Amino acid sequence: MAKILVIDDTALARESVAKLLEYEGFDAMRARNGKEGGAMMYNETPDLILFDLMMPEMDGITFVRQLRRSTLWKDMPVIVLTGVDDNDKLITRAWELKVNDLIPKASFGFEDLLQRVKQHLPAVAN
Repeated sequence: MAKILVIDDTALARESVAKLLEYEGFDAMRARNGKEGGAMMYNETPDLILFDLMMPEMDGITFVRQLRRSTLWKDMPVIVLTGVDDNDKLITRAWELKVNDLIPKASFGFEDLLQRVKQHLPAVAN
């Protein structure tokens, strides 16, 4: 099954999402910030990345900017799972960097999350 990298500095959010994905048969990798997530990708490339925008050391915008500049991962499907308000400039910046989807933490449900993950996974990973 597909590998999904979950990047979130909040342990509860990171573990909740990762455990849900594992329950559904996915292989969930975990990282506390973009810097840690990026380093992990050199050892094990995920099929999709779920990440938060607001994190220490390397935030989500910096992470996805570097990802999109990389020849290895420029086309990697990425989904933002964030607590940032819809009107925040970070949301606009994320869309400009070609994120595949954006899910507000305040209103997401597990079924919705799973549907969006499956929608954006490359066909070979399903």
